Amino acid sequence: MILRPFGLTLSLLLAAGIVTADNNTCAIAGDDSKQVFWGDLHVHTAYSLDAYGYGTVHTPAEAFRFAQGEPLILPGGATAQLDRPLDFMAITDHAEWLDFLHICTDPGQSAHPTCQTLRKHSNPEGGSKVFGDFVVPSITREAPAALPPCEENPELCKTAGLAQWQRIQTQANAANKPCTFTALLGYEWSATRSFSHTHRNVIFRSDAVTATAIDYIRYPTLKDLFTELDRQCQKTDGCEALTIPHNTNMSDGASFDVLSEDADLRRMRAHYERLIEVHQEKGNSECLAPLGATDESDCNLEIQLTRHSRPAKPADYTPEEWEHMRAGYVRGLLLRGLEAAAMERDSQDSSSESALKLGMVGATDTHAATPGFVDEALWQGSVFGIGSLERNMTRLGWNPGGLTAVWASQNTRGEIFDALHRREVYATSGPRIRLRFDAGIRKGRDKAALTCNEITDADVPVVMGGDIKPARGKPLFRIQALADRNPIARIEIVRGTVLDGKPQQQVIGVWEGTARDVCAVWRDADYDRNAPTFWYARVQEVESPRWSALMCRKAGRCEEFPGADQLIRERAWSSPVWSLP
Repeated sequence: MILRPFGLTLSLLLAAGIVTADNNTCAIAGDDSKQVFWGDLHVHTAYSLDAYGYGTVHTPAEAFRFAQGEPLILPGGATAQLDRPLDFMAITDHAEWLDFLHICTDPGQSAHPTCQTLRKHSNPEGGSKVFGDFVVPSITREAPAALPPCEENPELCKTAGLAQWQRIQTQANAANKPCTFTALLGYEWSATRSFSHTHRNVIFRSDAVTATAIDYIRYPTLKDLFTELDRQCQKTDGCEALTIPHNTNMSDGASFDVLSEDADLRRMRAHYERLIEVHQEKGNSECLAPLGATDESDCNLEIQLTRHSRPAKPADYTPEEWEHMRAGYVRGLLLRGLEAAAMERDSQDSSSESALKLGMVGATDTHAATPGFVDEALWQGSVFGIGSLERNMTRLGWNPGGLTAVWASQNTRGEIFDALHRREVYATSGPRIRLRFDAGIRKGRDKAALTCNEITDADVPVVMGGDIKPARGKPLFRIQALADRNPIARIEIVRGTVLDGKPQQQVIGVWEGTARDVCAVWRDADYDRNAPTFWYARVQEVESPRWSALMCRKAGRCEEFPGADQLIRERAWSSPVWSLP
């Protein structure tokens, strides 16, 4: 492929037209084999108890239509509509309550007192009672438990759960339009023991899925989830799945014990866990500054601290708790993966399965059935606050969420899933920044600075999510970024490595200015081919008003809500590239 200015390349990609669709093969004009597709892989509807409890009444079918540009009425009566439809999305309603909600919303079965209480309080004002009475007891205790109708009549709930899962499948399959819009099947496994979020979204490649939605109540450990996926989802039957962790910023460092896991769990994790959600409405999970750090310019986007699901401050943590929590953020997890790889190499039992090789995705985690509704100016708050300035201002740590971009040859279930699987994906905090991150080993000596015109595609054949084979020479990286609505201000490479048993990280600025179309090149002069290393690109926009600033300014009430009137730098994160000796 001839290297062109990135803006021109993407203009051609965006102009490429879908011509025909035959056997899920899309004819696309243009000479580039891949283009960017935008999606949201974390969406809740009225089939999720916490969404229904706060007044969400919209079904998966309505959420799929919203993603394609149709308007939707929010709790409280306001209308929401995407100004730019999505290319793909997945419904990920909580598996734990599919049976309970099917019973409690079915006119023929919903007379149970628990169901009556649920329906009475399911609105924006009463949602907190629903959350406290139903959500918390079922998924946060040491021993997860089914809610009363299912405790009393397990067979009824088994039938109800299967019926609800079938409803989701039917609606997703009806919404799927190969080459135009991809509706992926999925659900969420919602482990929240002791309020530590170790949730996973399960995403399937096709309409071949698990017979049941695998939930935390029946399968309460990560190994249980993977084992059941192994049992119910066989590739020979056409079933393939990925599990995507999210909100590791709220996990207290739990559920990623890669340094102590047994080989069987490492194998399953490497098979299913190829991605991580770095940004969503409950906060950003890229990184957390050291406790007491005076310069927080690195990890400063949408940081939300919680203890037992309540807002927290740094003073609420001991130094040991803070470091354990930092290790659960994405950058800490990537470093722990390198440590595990180094330990196994030193013990002569090396296996790339030990490394946490996680590509970056973003999502909304909307509980209002509004996938992709990420515009700071249009967002009307999370499901807890829609329709009320006061309620929204009590959750200043929340945000509209992010998006996933994939580089794929066509917009079909198989191609979107395969791009996710090979980690040729990236995340944004909302804007549709176009991003490429390519790498390769270039031998010989170069001058201090190279430009994009001085290298070819052959110099950087490894795309984001891939591996550089350790070799003599120094890794070369090309970052191409095209702005969305706001200009680009900064491009950085985040580098992590393990030297002499010690994890190290750096944030290297490779370009700074104000532009809409940027191509930058960086060479890692400090590369040690014997040291496990990762690199990923981070692109930052110029500052723009945060949703809370726009909302309080519109009401003329910013002085009532300290911290609301803020500017932020929206950004994008590429999936990493690895070098594992």
